[in-house]
Amino acid sequence: MAHYNDTSGSVPVSNFDQSLDKRITDIYSTPKIHGIEIKKDGKRVKMEQALTYEHIFYTGDKSMRRIYLQGEPGSGKSTFSAKMVHDWSSKTFNDMSKIKQFKFVFFITLRHSRGQTDVTQMIKKQLIDTTFSEDERADVYKLFIRVLNTEICLVIRDGLDEWVSPDGINLVEPSMAGFQNDTCTVLTTTRPWKLADERIKNSQIDILLEIEGVNNPSAFSKNIIRCLIDHSMDLEETVNTFKTFVEDRKLESLSSSPMLFTLVICTWLNAIEEEKHFKGSSMCALYTTLVESLCKRANSTTGYFNDLNPPPVQCFSGTSYLQPNIEHLDKLAKAACKLLFSSERESSIVFSDILLSNYLSPDEFTVRKTIALTAGILTNRKDKSRTGSSNSFVHKTVQEFLAAYHIACNPCIIDDVISRYLKLNNTSYLEISQVLIFLCGMNISAAKKLSALMNQYDEIRCGDNGYIDDEWEEESNRCEFQRIIESGIREAVANRIECIQLTLSHFNINESNIRLHEIWPTNTYNVVSLYVNIKTSDFLRSPVRDEPTSHFEFNLSSCNTLRLLILSDSGILLTGII
Repeated sequence: MAHYNDTSGSVPVSNFDQSLDKRITDIYSTPKIHGIEIKKDGKRVKMEQALTYEHIFYTGDKSMRRIYLQGEPGSGKSTFSAKMVHDWSSKTFNDMSKIKQFKFVFFITLRHSRGQTDVTQMIKKQLIDTTFSEDERADVYKLFIRVLNTEICLVIRDGLDEWVSPDGINLVEPSMAGFQNDTCTVLTTTRPWKLADERIKNSQIDILLEIEGVNNPSAFSKNIIRCLIDHSMDLEETVNTFKTFVEDRKLESLSSSPMLFTLVICTWLNAIEEEKHFKGSSMCALYTTLVESLCKRANSTTGYFNDLNPPPVQCFSGTSYLQPNIEHLDKLAKAACKLLFSSERESSIVFSDILLSNYLSPDEFTVRKTIALTAGILTNRKDKSRTGSSNSFVHKTVQEFLAAYHIACNPCIIDDVISRYLKLNNTSYLEISQVLIFLCGMNISAAKKLSALMNQYDEIRCGDNGYIDDEWEEESNRCEFQRIIESGIREAVANRIECIQLTLSHFNINESNIRLHEIWPTNTYNVVSLYVNIKTSDFLRSPVRDEPTSHFEFNLSSCNTLRLLILSDSGILLTGII
């Protein structure tokens, strides 16, 4: 217990900086864990949520011995394991009897035992050899063997997907030889792709659980922020500001991954400390940090982009772990893009090995896929298809970021692959909005081309006035495409990109989106509707203007396609009218 209090009482806040650790009780938030029922035909069905340790170790009144907890990268598997060990060693838990029944808990991290085959030897190396003096170890090991035969024990094997058997030995998981089935419970954590291995039989699994992040993302983010901010900062105000940032950037979906969400929090707080206003933060910079942290897990070799080896996109400059992994990342980005814009829409997000192999040569397929799985960029889980398992990127936005990166390096894809994709469905242009936003921060000329293509379909959808249902008075009825363009402009500005020339035919300008005026001069030839509701005072307060002005000017001389013009309030000057 003393050993665990020293070694498992604290956990790293961020995967990117393992040295930044905090007490687990300070940052821990209740995980969202569900039972998975394995049907007779092999189908796996999500069941009720596991709220207590009783739900983890028991089915009804029956104690289970072989428990597997699966979860995507960064979902909280290792933190949950550490918290379980902490609860046992400190005896602080609600359903005490269910975990207190274990006289001994043996917690091992399998990534530190690669090449070892027996759990007994792993325990000796990780626990006995690090807890006791050299003179004591032989006697303690004999006692340990006796404990295995007489005491009720819990063995936690954390990270089965990170364990590798020795060369020439066909083992899918370490041997539990020496442990008694009637007294030993084994809880194994792993990523889903490991359980897709057909060598792990359904009959070997007594309970299958899945962890899907935390129950309360707001409470989790508050815990993390409390641990990181200076005492001079107001906690509630900081939490509310961060919440606004997440909503503004539509990052709520990342809260399902504590690892990714923590990186968002850390990146945002760093920007605050560097006195950058959070509204100017870059999505490209944020996702570069996320992808870099994942690449580091597979290959921690450092390397840099420089004058002799410039970065393929500007947001990659200043990174430490992307350059050594760039070849793998380029291949994954190509697959991410081609899959996302596949004509087979049902397989664009979840796809088989067969589809993935279309974008990787036979001699590199296994290596590239293994690296992607190890990094956590790709995940793989068992299904009932003939191929046995399915793949997906760790998060759809990560796939969209990689797709945008591939487009930024290969703009010709827009006229070819993406054009064909959009022809299949007139409204699918809205579904690729995040790709356009990322592209605005990577390659603005490619973003201009993509926005022009998307705008063609927006004109078809919105008609002459820019509103779906003709209710132009309501802000909420404004065409969604303008919101996407606004986000794209904001992303370009955050990446210090000038000469932003995105295409938009329906303009609805008010005090909240004055930056739209920046792209007006390059859109006069295709503008269809213009609605302006702004006061001179709003315009004067705008950070867009370098010099004070008494009016808001629109040159209409080239607006040959303008169908609707609505002006409201003062300070608007129209020029170029014949």
